Amino acid sequence: MQRTAGTFIAVLLVAGCGGGGRGGTGGASGAGGAAGTTGTGGSVGTAGTIGTGGTSGAAGSVVTGGTSGAAGSGGSGAGGSGGICQTARIQYEPKISTAYLVVDRSTSMFHCLTTSAAVCPDKADTSWSTLKNAVEAVVTQLDSQVRFGFTTIYGTNPAGGGMCPIMNGTLTDDVAPALNNAAAIKAKYDGLAWPSETDVSTTGNKWESPAMYAIRAAANALKADGSPGDKQMVFITDGQEDYCDDSIEICASDSTVGAIQDAFAANVRTLVVGLQTAQFNLPTGTLNAFANAGAGEPTVASLTSGLDTTAIFDLCTGIVPWRADLTASGHPTTRGPTATVGTYSATAGPTKPFQPNAGDQNMLATQLSSALTPVKSCTFDLSNINGKAITVDTTKLNQAHVRIEGVEIPLSATNGWNVDAAAPTQMVLSGTACTTWREPASMRIDLEFPCATNMFNGGAKATTPMRHHQGRD
Repeated sequence: MQRTAGTFIAVLLVAGCGGGGRGGTGGASGAGGAAGTTGTGGSVGTAGTIGTGGTSGAAGSVVTGGTSGAAGSGGSGAGGSGGICQTARIQYEPKISTAYLVVDRSTSMFHCLTTSAAVCPDKADTSWSTLKNAVEAVVTQLDSQVRFGFTTIYGTNPAGGGMCPIMNGTLTDDVAPALNNAAAIKAKYDGLAWPSETDVSTTGNKWESPAMYAIRAAANALKADGSPGDKQMVFITDGQEDYCDDSIEICASDSTVGAIQDAFAANVRTLVVGLQTAQFNLPTGTLNAFANAGAGEPTVASLTSGLDTTAIFDLCTGIVPWRADLTASGHPTTRGPTATVGTYSATAGPTKPFQPNAGDQNMLATQLSSALTPVKSCTFDLSNINGKAITVDTTKLNQAHVRIEGVEIPLSATNGWNVDAAAPTQMVLSGTACTTWREPASMRIDLEFPCATNMFNGGAKATTPMRHHQGRD
């Protein structure tokens, strides 16, 4: 799962190539001049002027029989090509990202981890306490780097006399995102009440898991947040979702997938943390579906072997909240494989959920920190720099140069930089090159390509935010 807390600024410097380094009168007649050696009849131009009328700008190309001007490089005869005449710089400018922690507060979070007690007398022996301690530690650690918000997945069944305001979009136990928010989140988190035995066993009192409502409300808050930087939710759950009731889990999970996909379409990513306990594990397929949806990837429905997504319609068509979600999704509302709230594919994307052991606070903290620490992307989309496209000839990559903070990076598909022929507008850093780029001190990448390798379509100089991948490498 790629988290990019920054903007890449590309400074595009296109040097005048004088028609690809054309030789002027006399310059073309020189024979055998070696890259800067004046041949017979060749004359040295001023600042890149080659022979009479053969003009190149700064970083101009050398023609046979003439010498180059400033920063010139080897070329060929009349109309010659080659040499470095176009460069680009990618500058990383860190941005503060915003992360809403969306934490399950259903009664299952308060069961004992080591015994069967429904409301554990030993608070330390619960998912709730180990998670709370881990979250508070990580938020404190990243307090100055991430604008954290906090809300819970919580409500009781209105059909049994309970209250579930999150169904109407009201965030529960909410702490709005802000920088240096650790103290406010800790105060809210520490002050939340525990359930009683009655809260566990009585309809209308039992604390439910209306995850899709919490995700929609948090996504709406993030969409309305005008701060710069990436927006994401961290969805933390230990059990099955519902609609603030005890309806069929597959229906609520379908609604949750749809809510996560809608959030991604609005540029809000979702990181998924599935707490592993002996009592209330979510099926791995369900967590995978949430994680893929949160990354904007193809998503496979979590179904029993042999069933297709038509089974979701068959099981859920009588569930009123699911029918409402289906209608709102714009998908078909009559029986069929696409009559689902979420959008599904035959194959899944690569993103996986974090699945720490709920009883292991160190594991929880490590995985949460990994999920939330800002990470630079190692994949760069070169298709639009201030409206100008870069087309790379992948047969001539060995003539190009890529430098991170002035240090040359080798051309390599596994341990350097590369542009794949199947995706010629994307440059990818891999292996140690990606590791080097992600170091805090690495802020600049310089690109140099031969004149004939790139086509910068017009323009002499531009500075603009560069689009870059949002997927995890």
